[in-house]
Amino acid sequence: MSGGKYDEGLFRSADWYDRTINWSARLTRELPVLIDVFGPPGDGGILDAGCGTGHQTHGMAQHGYRVVGIDASDEMLEIARSRGRGAGSDATFHCAPYATALDAAGGGFDGVYCLGNALAAAGTAAGVADAVDQFSCCLRAGGRLFVQILNFEPMRSELPCVRGPRVTQVDGRTYVSVRHFTFGPESATVTNVTIFEDDGWKQRAHSGTLYPAGLAELQGWCGAAGIKVDAVWGNYDRDAFDITKSTDLILVGTKE
Repeated sequence: MSGGKYDEGLFRSADWYDRTINWSARLTRELPVLIDVFGPPGDGGILDAGCGTGHQTHGMAQHGYRVVGIDASDEMLEIARSRGRGAGSDATFHCAPYATALDAAGGGFDGVYCLGNALAAAGTAAGVADAVDQFSCCLRAGGRLFVQILNFEPMRSELPCVRGPRVTQVDGRTYVSVRHFTFGPESATVTNVTIFEDDGWKQRAHSGTLYPAGLAELQGWCGAAGIKVDAVWGNYDRDAFDITKSTDLILVGTKE
């Protein structure tokens, strides 16, 4: 196997980000739940916070929602905009970190969602807390917040802590990815390793820093931001959250 390439652009390398996710399976799992939580499309629209390459953004737009996506990566957004032109989606995008979400996207949204560890990618406790506050500022009274991250607590005791494999097909080529998590006192490093065949077997590794927020922290930050927590689930099947064994930590709240 060739040496491949390693970099720290897991959350910004758009090309490789898309090759690590089975988008068909993911959208089939996510979109029906989002539509149920947010209800029929309203005038306020929906904010996709940490939209990446825009798969969910365009998926929601195709279900009749006015959707605005924000992301800190110009490279991700370039692909998101191109994908929208090809799909006839009218979703709009702004390049902005969570800290300036309100300035970039405006307020009065009916809903805000942040999926797939995008919130944890804020990298620090202060960054995640600020993001939750900004999401609240973007919501109208009665607007809903939907956040999904991994349930990090049971992962801390796994040595090694590996998730996957994920298998995707892009342009007729198969990509197999696994993610390795290493936990420190205040953060977690996640490294995605993707293996593929291209004139021999090759690999590509990308790394990024997460803040492994827990339920109590998220509930506290929501309360401070004026968001009432309505539900906490352990997966997209809406099973009750179990800190010892749930795969995900999904929080649904309403701005008071």
